Amino acid sequence: MRDPNNPCLFCNTSKDEYIFENVLAYATFDSYPVSKMHALVMPKRHVKSYFDLNDNEIRACNELIKKLKDKILNDDIT
Repeated sequence: MRDPNNPCLFCNTSKDEYIFENVLAYATFDSYPVSKMHALVMPKRHVKSYFDLNDNEIRACNELIKKLKDKILNDDIT
């Protein structure tokens, strides 16, 4: 059986799919959203879990989460 995580789907995301990006992370809309405007924030460094991120990567992801929140609230109104 094929492993859907090998190669990693998130490591191969095209930059043209990025909504936002910074040095350590990127945000993209989910290919299989569970709700309208469902987005993902991913670190650029491949890690097994959130708990393997360093403090700078966590801050970078949080920065993008806040930008996404503003975008989603703005786009959902229009």
